[in-house]
Amino acid sequence: MNFFGHAAVASWSAPAPGVVLGAMLPDFAMMCGGRIEAAEDDAVDRGIALHHATDAAFHRLPVVTALMRELDGMLEQRSCARGPRRAVAHIGVELLLDGVLTGEPAYRAAYLEGLAHDPALRWRDVADAPRFASLLDRLRARGVPEDLRVPDAITTRVHHVLARRPRLAPSPDDLRAIRGALVACKPRVDVAADTVVRALRAALAATPMG
Repeated sequence: MNFFGHAAVASWSAPAPGVVLGAMLPDFAMMCGGRIEAAEDDAVDRGIALHHATDAAFHRLPVVTALMRELDGMLEQRSCARGPRRAVAHIGVELLLDGVLTGEPAYRAAYLEGLAHDPALRWRDVADAPRFASLLDRLRARGVPEDLRVPDAITTRVHHVLARRPRLAPSPDDLRAIRGALVACKPRVDVAADTVVRALRAALAATPMG
């Protein structure tokens, strides 16, 4: 799942905002190029643990792996290069699912409350803290990521992420293929979202959290 999806999952137990932020933190660290040494905040630490448990359960769900295979096939049919195709088959489904979840008021509220939490963190590098602070400021200013409901906007996000990695960077032709495949896959994700949520709730309920 992506960061909004992690906030949604954290909201299921009605936790403190620190847990919600912690559930998003691994994604935020990756987005700002930082590495967290430790969270000096018990709620945030619980959220980070929940993030990893959620990812492990999510990527084992048959409905999720089926959607990723389907999007991969759509990209291959449109002649998307292998590197960006494999990456987009994974993150594209996650972002499309996040777009569906943004329509739930409880998830929106949890996300905004999580962003408002100020965590006590130790970073591996002294430059990581200001980069994270800058990212958090931008996310707070933007509010709920409404653009995740729109395949064109997801294509732009994917391009931004993959362009920094030479083997995954999409060409203009690849971007056209990505947009077309995301448009085609969106109705499938919209329909499957409830099944994904129910299956993930069940998987996490059966997962010891330590």
